[in-house]
Amino acid sequence: MILCTKKAPKIRGIIKQLNINNYALKMSALVNNRGSTLNDALVCTLYYCGLLFRPFRVIYRNVLLVTLSLATLCGLLLTPPSLAQTEIPLTTSDIRTSIGPVVKGGVYNYAPSVMLDGVYRMWWCGSDRTHPGDHIFYAESSSLDGPFRARRGKDAYQIVFSPNKEANAFDKVHTCDPSVIRVNGTYYMYYGGWNSIRTETSGITKIGLATSPDGINWTRANNGNPIILPANKKLDGNPYGAGQPSVSYLNGMFYLMYTDTTGANSLDKIYGGGGQYVLRSPDPTFQSEVEELASNGFVTKTEENHTEYRQNYWVSVDMQFSDALNAWIVAHNDGSRLSLSFYPPDFSTKIYNDVQLSTSTVEGPGIVSRPDKHSVVSSTGQCSILPIDVINATARNFPRMSPTNLAHIGIDISAGMSCESMLPSQVANIYEGYGIKAAGLPLTFVVSGTRFQAESIRPIQFLTKNFVEVTPEIFHIIPYGASLKVGAPVIGATEQPAAFLLDSAKWPVNGVKIIRDNKSSIKMVPLAEYDSYPTKYSLYLVQ
Repeated sequence: MILCTKKAPKIRGIIKQLNINNYALKMSALVNNRGSTLNDALVCTLYYCGLLFRPFRVIYRNVLLVTLSLATLCGLLLTPPSLAQTEIPLTTSDIRTSIGPVVKGGVYNYAPSVMLDGVYRMWWCGSDRTHPGDHIFYAESSSLDGPFRARRGKDAYQIVFSPNKEANAFDKVHTCDPSVIRVNGTYYMYYGGWNSIRTETSGITKIGLATSPDGINWTRANNGNPIILPANKKLDGNPYGAGQPSVSYLNGMFYLMYTDTTGANSLDKIYGGGGQYVLRSPDPTFQSEVEELASNGFVTKTEENHTEYRQNYWVSVDMQFSDALNAWIVAHNDGSRLSLSFYPPDFSTKIYNDVQLSTSTVEGPGIVSRPDKHSVVSSTGQCSILPIDVINATARNFPRMSPTNLAHIGIDISAGMSCESMLPSQVANIYEGYGIKAAGLPLTFVVSGTRFQAESIRPIQFLTKNFVEVTPEIFHIIPYGASLKVGAPVIGATEQPAAFLLDSAKWPVNGVKIIRDNKSSIKMVPLAEYDSYPTKYSLYLVQ
């Protein structure tokens, strides 16, 4: 009875957060949180409070599955294999860590966004004694174990984005928690902004967007206005608001996972106010065609359904999409634990067991990703191994207790997959955006699921900075697209991009450097002739 008398008020709050009303227990809550302290507390409290023999209904996706007593459910939960345990185990190997932090010093350093783009490029939230407030720092390195340095310099970092000093700017004081991706040659940085104005009727933080041609020089998008506002449906909790964005690009859609402590389904303040919500849109500014993750999948976002469904209760997460697993990978901190969770494309439920990376992290993990925020390819070039590397704050500065000391930890995982067991389209997705080399075969750039082959390396170097060696078998699994020969024809038309004409189809390019370097020249043709050739896929030069 000690547990009931001393812990019941807190546990009742947890039960409320898990949407347990009239003993109608949502199975999804148990599946998504099984093994967590929430479930431990829930099961133990129900046991000691004498509720074990009360009947209740098990509801999954609004379908009544069965009526059970809680005693029966406890047995199912605590006895493996469990009815609620549906995740597939993963094999792990090659745990690796940096020797000490790769970034330290200053007031704080956390929430990195890490991109493999020839080198490891990292943007993170930082502050130093000469730059108060939150800024976006940048550094790069040939190794995840450092040293990281400013581009073409010896400094430990450079500041690439700072608060907007305009009088009414929403991000006048703080710009933090960057999430950087590159899509079709453009860099997009999603970030949290704050102007220091506190109010009782709105969350403080809002999400903004900036764009860049090179990841260094940024311009605010959406006329400098925030793209995501706090839902302001729960104003008695954590006033943080909407921030900590993590963005990925999949099948023509930008996916945004973020925290909103004012969301309708966010946790109460006593539990930190956590609430992760997911939006998607073909519009990078999320101002049109926006869908929101609901209990029944993605639906058109409306004022009524906004933040009614919480994907999870964490804060400050990072996600990427794994084409090898066909799953989202979400890195998150639970206290000092750094873990990975795995979800199918529709986020319906966990599909693999969680993988724990560390027990000594602080806040704000950043998963190393390729530019479109998908998983990187193993250095061996094989599909069977998926390298997951994370940079995370590992300490707190005294006396402010702000997170700092960014350090690297990584692990290889496998679900028993191989390139030979996958469809060609899936194999192509794994190597999307890479230059692939195979013995005795042309150097190739994988674009839109096809092989774009070239006689020389120079054209490929304009299109990607990431290269990997593969076997001839993997090379041939990826569908053929076109072959670029030196001096290949290029056509252009008024107000249309120049395009390589390969196999009687257009391959538009967004710059002339690749044309000149390939010793090609542009032939201007009437628009009708230009349009008569079918368009294959666009080629984007990278900086």
